[in-house]
Amino acid sequence: MTIQRNLLSVIFMLIIALLPSQLWAGAVKIEAGKMTIYHKKNQAIFTQNVHLTRDDFELYCDRLVAYYTDKDLDRAEAFGHIRLRNGKVKGTSDNAVFNQGKGTVTLMGNAILKQDGSHIEGDRIVHNMNSDQTVVTPVKGGRTHMTIESAGSGSGIRPAADKKK
Repeated sequence: MTIQRNLLSVIFMLIIALLPSQLWAGAVKIEAGKMTIYHKKNQAIFTQNVHLTRDDFELYCDRLVAYYTDKDLDRAEAFGHIRLRNGKVKGTSDNAVFNQGKGTVTLMGNAILKQDGSHIEGDRIVHNMNSDQTVVTPVKGGRTHMTIESAGSGSGIRPAADKKK
């Protein structure tokens, strides 16, 4: 009975700690094969097939580290095989950071965002949710890439350049 109470207390505390502030309007749900909470560090680490959801946003990764202050999620860092979906937008990268305080989502390493046949890619993609601005940075010495699919004939504008690695 004591173990069940302790487990319920930890789950309740985690749910409160991960409640979003203004930018993340809905409740955040995180499922994983393993979870470790560091109470003194205000940190929770999720590993093994991590799946984060909030409203129509989904993130899959190998490892997620959530940092919180009081009852607010401050930021979450995702590592390994990042796949995300937000409505019609899908993306992939090697790592990602969701910074609640700054209102930014940063995809790092082989970053790609796709929507309705169009896509952008670079080494790093930073989207600012407050200003609705996206900055794409290439691999050093390389170039960014964007494909815009036209709604008319099916042929789109495809500015592209070879990437240098």
